[in-house]
Parts: sequence; C-alpha cells; structure tokens
Amino acid sequence: MAVSTPSALSPGVARAIEKLAKVKLFGAASLNWRNVGPREPGFETQIQNQVYLADMYLGAEGPVTEDVPVRIEWNLPTAGRGSPRLSQAYVEYDGVRRIKFQFGKFMVPFGRYNELYRPDQYLAVTRPLLYASPDSLDLVVRPNSPRPPVSYGYADIGLRWSWYPVRVHPLVPSEVTLFVVNGLSEQKNRLRTFPNPSNLGIPGPGTAGVSPDFGHENNNLADNNNAKSLGGRVVFALGDLRLPWPVPERASDLSGTHLGLSGMGGNYDLEGYLNYEMWSADWAFDYRGINLSGEVMYSKNHFLTPMLSPSSTASSPVLLSTGSHSRQVEHLYGYFIQASFPLMRRPPYGRRLTGLLVYNELYRRGPLLDFLLNFNDGTTTFDSMTAYRAAAPFVTRRIRKYTAGAHWQLAEHFAAKFEYSYWVMGKSTVRSATSLGLNDIYQGAFSLVMGF
Repeated sequence: MAVSTPSALSPGVARAIEKLAKVKLFGAASLNWRNVGPREPGFETQIQNQVYLADMYLGAEGPVTEDVPVRIEWNLPTAGRGSPRLSQAYVEYDGVRRIKFQFGKFMVPFGRYNELYRPDQYLAVTRPLLYASPDSLDLVVRPNSPRPPVSYGYADIGLRWSWYPVRVHPLVPSEVTLFVVNGLSEQKNRLRTFPNPSNLGIPGPGTAGVSPDFGHENNNLADNNNAKSLGGRVVFALGDLRLPWPVPERASDLSGTHLGLSGMGGNYDLEGYLNYEMWSADWAFDYRGINLSGEVMYSKNHFLTPMLSPSSTASSPVLLSTGSHSRQVEHLYGYFIQASFPLMRRPPYGRRLTGLLVYNELYRRGPLLDFLLNFNDGTTTFDSMTAYRAAAPFVTRRIRKYTAGAHWQLAEHFAAKFEYSYWVMGKSTVRSATSLGLNDIYQGAFSLVMGF
C-alpha cells in the first residue's frame, strides 16, 4: 500500500513562517546583592545583605514589511513585584536611505545613559547621579538636596525623525535627531482620563504640591495635558564611534571620539502652568579598550509647593491653606567623569575583565523648603513633605559620589559586576530639627547579568 507524502506548504503559510523566523526575542535581567552602610544613616531602609532582581526587560522585534520593523518591550520593575509594564511599542520606517522614522512609545534619545538602560549595556552596578533611578540606591536624596533631571530608561509616546549623514568629517554630525513626545507628567498622577461614569471630575493639586515625575514612575500611556514636549539630539563622532548610537559600554577595543548635544522641554502639569527644560553635552574617547567619557547637564523646572503660615513653628507646622500653593523654580545641574580600562584582556576564565572609576557631582539651586514629618492636613497624614516659607532664601546643595568597580564578561550573554560606591552627603541638605541626613552613605554591590 502506497504511503502519501505531506503536501508542500501553501505560499501564504510559507510566507507567514518566513516572517515569524525573522522575529527576534531579546531581554535582560540582573541578580544583585548589596550591603548599605552605615547601619543608621537617617533615611535609607536598612536591609543588610539584600539580594534582589532588577532591570528585567523582555521584548521582541521583527519586520511587518521589508522596510517597516516593529518593536515591543516590557519592563518588570523591582518595586512592582514583577508586574509587567509596557516600556516600548513602536513602528519604524526605514524606506528612505539614511533616514529613520519611529512612531509610538520609544526610548527618548537624550544624553548618554538614557538609552543605555539595560544592565548588559553599561559597566557599573549603579548609574551616574544624572540618571539615578528611584528603583534602586542609585538615588540618595534629602530635603532640599539635588535629584536627577530625569532617570534612566525614559520612554515616551510620540514621533522621532533621525538623519545619518554619509560624509565623514569632524564638523559633519553622524546623527541629527528631532522628536516630539507627550513629555514628563506630574509626580502625583492627575490624568485627563478617558470617559468613565466613575470619573466625574479631576481633582486639583494635592496638599503636597506638584513636581515633575522625573522617575517616570507613572508610565503613562496617554498625555496628561494639551502641550507636547519638543527635543533633539546631535551626535558628532569619528572612528569606530560612528556606529549607530547608542554604543554599549561593554563593546571592546573601539577607537574613536564622540560628542553628543541634547535638549528637550515643555509643560508637564495638568493645567499647563509648570514648565521644565533640560540640556546635556556628553563625550567619549576610546582607544583599544581604554575609555574616558563624561556628561554635563543643566535643568530648570517649576513646581508648586504648599505655603507655611507666618504663625507656623518647627514643632507645630501650619499651612496657610491646604489649597494654596506657591509657584517656585529650581535649577538642577551636575556632571560625571568615567574612566574604564582593561584589567585582563584574556582572563583564565571568561572573555574580558574591565576596571571602572567614576566621579559624580550633582547640585540643586532653589528655595529653601521646610521639612515636615507626619503632617496631617485634616484628611490625610503625610509621612514626610516639604513646604515653602515666605521670603525663604535660595540655597545651593550638593551630592558627590565616588565609584570603583570591575566588569567581568563571562560569556557572550553573561557578565558579573563588582562595585563600591560612596555618596558624600555633608552638603546635601540644610540641618533642621527633623533632618538626619548629613551622614555619608556607602555601598558594596555585586551583580550577575544576563542579556540576549
């Protein structure tokens, strides 16, 4: 009896399988250990020898047609206990030579570290202060102390246009990018929500005031106001650093120079009353695995803060009115310098061992705010909040951070990181009856990273 052979796949099924084969899965995660000291620094949660998962990403990308790839990515933040949040979802058009369009939610091209958001793309365990994350001890803050203008991995919904000139010349950029996005929103989310019978109105600013969501913790999938934010980036590069940006720091034996200039700004509050702007210049010099890089950044933003009554005292704070706020402005600026160098180009085990030294300074210039503990406005008790006293002086506060570390590339998809960081907090705040935060912070950390 003859046995029939399977018939050939239909052309439609064959094309579907071919497209599916072009889909690329990617992701990253890090398993970390850290030890924070001293044991009673004032404000940090003291969990000695803490082990945790962080910077977990999972995504896929592939072509819809020949010139139209699509990328989607989820983040599983540590603070969210592994709950997935949409990080990126955009469509790209590459049909015009040396021009790229992106539409959707994409990683905003600002500065050096915003696009180096995955743990397999940078060498250290913690990030520079300019991009410090609220999700880890990258960020150490006090009342009146500086904070990053925006933390790493800021993705937003909008349109991006990039041009990559063909001519190689020091005065001709290797990339010119313009973008329009929804922009930063408020730290306390007051979205203009979609129609819903349960939402009959939008509450005004709360007692604690309004400030930018610099950590983009809201992860908004819709704009919170009418305004859009504009921005751009220009990159000049020679040698190997003319590779498409961003170039992961773990790339080895490159030679070249790089200079990037970035800027963005717009309204961020519901009423369109508060503005922000930020500017950045980043640079890098690479020679056969030895790298010297850095960045300087300046930011200015408005914020609303509750006002203290003239009769208020440190022991008995009284707000002028729970609905009254003062519109203030603060300036945030700083820089970091980073040096990396091969300790062993061919270690007995693994691929490469790289040393790392980083120096950071971050400043805040703004009005002196009073720090209130366990304040009750009649309906809500705030564990901590800040308020403005009439005619309060402007003060300048500073945080310094020193980092020394090693990056051990074990295999193509695995790496181990070792780090010791020290935050100098002596001028980070203004001492008051309730301020405990002038103690320096130090941390030893180890990270095992997987990326594919």
